[in-house]
Amino acid sequence: MLLKHSLFYLLARGLPGIINLLAMAIYTRLLSPDDYGRYALVIAGVGLANGILFQWLRFGVLRFFPVYEDRQQVFLSTILTGYIALAVLTGLGGAAALVFIVDPVVRGLVVLGTLLLWAQAFYEMNLELLRIHLAPGRYGIISVAKTTVALCIGGLLAYQGFGASGLILGLMAGMLLASFIQMKSWSRLGFRLADAAICREILAYGLPLSATFALAFVVSSSDRFLLGWFLGAGATGVYAAGYDIANQALVVLMMIVNLAAYPLAVRALEQEGEKAARQQISQNVTLLLMVALPCTVGFALLAPNIASVFLGKAFRASAVMLIPWIAFGSLLAGIKSFYFDLSFQMGRSTIGQVWVTLAAAIVNIALNFWWIPQVGIMGAAYATVVAYATAMGLSWFLGRRLFPLPFPARGTSRLVLAVAGMGGVLWPLRSLHGAGALGMQVTAAIVVYGSLVLAFNVAGMRSEVLRLLSRGSDA
Repeated sequence: MLLKHSLFYLLARGLPGIINLLAMAIYTRLLSPDDYGRYALVIAGVGLANGILFQWLRFGVLRFFPVYEDRQQVFLSTILTGYIALAVLTGLGGAAALVFIVDPVVRGLVVLGTLLLWAQAFYEMNLELLRIHLAPGRYGIISVAKTTVALCIGGLLAYQGFGASGLILGLMAGMLLASFIQMKSWSRLGFRLADAAICREILAYGLPLSATFALAFVVSSSDRFLLGWFLGAGATGVYAAGYDIANQALVVLMMIVNLAAYPLAVRALEQEGEKAARQQISQNVTLLLMVALPCTVGFALLAPNIASVFLGKAFRASAVMLIPWIAFGSLLAGIKSFYFDLSFQMGRSTIGQVWVTLAAAIVNIALNFWWIPQVGIMGAAYATVVAYATAMGLSWFLGRRLFPLPFPARGTSRLVLAVAGMGGVLWPLRSLHGAGALGMQVTAAIVVYGSLVLAFNVAGMRSEVLRLLSRGSDA
């Protein structure tokens, strides 16, 4: 079931991921580094506000919907009531902030940021609802609709000279349209059905995770604010482009695995017990590494060609230096979030994640203050890697006491050999340039890596492929 659902989510998140890469190629050619920097700062601010204020609702949907499956109307009414209350509070907060802001450009971005916050929070709740229903097909429809509309409208407005505001309006339109597709799930609900006891349970579980998410966002995005402060919006734009092209691709791939894996682990724990959950987690982490390790190596080796194909000229030189470091940092972040953090979530002690991520955020901010003035945007990249390594180590050390996690050492060692073989093939090809060359490089990597995975039978992949071929032959 894990592989089947992962393949569904590969389409559901992979296609939007490709569209996002296309969007970045367009945006960095239409916008100056300053405009792209303003856009990146708004996205970072909205993401932080979303993490602090709304994420507990999202986590509540994912974790407790199976518990209250026989009381769906009551449960979803509670979630919707919480969302509306927070939307009102953030609207009042945004209106109050406008009183103290004089710059008309900043005022406009604050208004757009508030509207984007509401749209993003509701959109993400709809996605989690589809995840818990194990509906990757509909999940994919909504994800593709959002990214396509965002690219079309945002790209058109950017071309017409609307700058950062155009990209934000496009993203907002995509999220609203995608959420409208899923509105049926929120029908026949009402404030009177909301249950205070359920709300308290979700708060107790979700607030520590929200704090963790917000602090993780500090680790991933505080460097953008500090770069803007020390070096200006242009430096933020150049850094954000190089950061996002590596981080978003890797995060999407790891998220694809987690989208399928996490609900299966939760259901195994709730319905079959800890032993079944650990067996499922062992399968999950193997697939996670099977996807993440080769992509990290690929980004590190092919950074010059990736930058030249996907980014505008003003962004390329910095991206070549940034991409390998950000890819490695994203790998560490994904292993921490999608594997080691399961100890806290399965052990129902999510407060531990807060302290882990708080330590990483402190390390990140301190190193950014130290290194950005010294070495510029690369200082931010170095700080990111050190912070994620700190978070991963602390998550492993503290979480193992709550819910010990299995680690498939044998499968991982075979996987490392397969990745090394792939890297050996890419090394002599790394100097090629152009879209056609990139396609050839990626194809060579996939063929060699896939062949080695089958040859070493990593995670039983050879056996699974033979089984599928046998079924096809019988049919």
